[in-house]
Amino acid sequence: MDTMIQNSILNVEVSAWGSYFEAKNPKPVNLMQWLNSSKYAVQVTAIRKAVTKQERDAMKAKLPAITPSGTFSSREEGGLLQHSGLIQIDIDSKENTHITNFGELKEQLANVQNIAYLGYSVSGEGFWGLVPILYPDKHKQHFTALKKDFLAWGIVLDEKPGNVASLRGYSWDPEGYFNHNAVPYSKLHEAKPEAYKPNPSVRFEASSESEKVEAVLKQIEGKSFDITEGYGNWFSLGCALANEFHETGRDYFHRISQFNKAYSQRETDNQFNRCLSGRYRFTLATFFEVAKQHGFTWKEVLVKPSAKPAPRATSAQDIAPKPQEQEAFGLPPGMKLVNKVLEVDGLPFEWLNKEERADAKERMKGNELQIMEQLNQNLN
Repeated sequence: MDTMIQNSILNVEVSAWGSYFEAKNPKPVNLMQWLNSSKYAVQVTAIRKAVTKQERDAMKAKLPAITPSGTFSSREEGGLLQHSGLIQIDIDSKENTHITNFGELKEQLANVQNIAYLGYSVSGEGFWGLVPILYPDKHKQHFTALKKDFLAWGIVLDEKPGNVASLRGYSWDPEGYFNHNAVPYSKLHEAKPEAYKPNPSVRFEASSESEKVEAVLKQIEGKSFDITEGYGNWFSLGCALANEFHETGRDYFHRISQFNKAYSQRETDNQFNRCLSGRYRFTLATFFEVAKQHGFTWKEVLVKPSAKPAPRATSAQDIAPKPQEQEAFGLPPGMKLVNKVLEVDGLPFEWLNKEERADAKERMKGNELQIMEQLNQNLN
């Protein structure tokens, strides 16, 4: 291998799969060797000569394939082990019927400094290529920006390579274009996050756990804080909510995801679907622990600190002495003194009418002077 090829941006390791249908147990392969191999050239030629699409698809399914954007433990985004630093592009003639000189596209795109490889697809009816990117951890943002740039040139790219685990079946192009010193593509598309739209049809069953989650969510929403940063973290939170609340946990998942700068309602739904069907071993304790790491706990809301009861405010009634009932000396039955006020049959003397007063005085005959001294008042 000469120095140029050895230092090529394409001299990286990717994962190879036995066929289009395999998603487990990949083998590592050098990308440069894969691109230059003619091992299946006969099969590719047969595919390009096939009369019907059904024949082509049947033969294509038997070919091996690679994941050009990296090495994987399994063929899914979460299975990425190491990004290759490359994004594949797929230009299908069926999506670009407006290009009248489609056959000349490879020659024209060779002028783009960011393209490291470009060759015919396995069917021979389109092109596929590889573009190095500056920030491998921002695969989707790079791809969206790249797609917009190509669209500005009038070229429609296939959507699938936006997924880092997208597959590329074996193809053969003896005149494939190579640029070992391609310039890494640096543009990023920073999409504005979608606005969270609550689902009014969701009905939650009240429980101690739902109350705790609500208590945490209200704090998170009050500060518009993102606790979902990082795919692994986001994944574990979704699974924790799915395992505890099942389908009704979907709304909770949207409520914590909405503050992520890349929030998408569709992607969040898709992620929650994976959590529902995967039976991953995450419990609600995961949710509470992640929230706690950011300073949000349900105890802050639901558990109040113990404290001694505050002293009751003093009122005039508290200050006033309690009524002291006493039987005045010489008072007949039904009469009593309450704080030096004469009550007759339960009523203050001054409330009595003329006849009632006369009756009271008649009952007190012989003790009027003594009673008047005790009451210090005139009983007229």
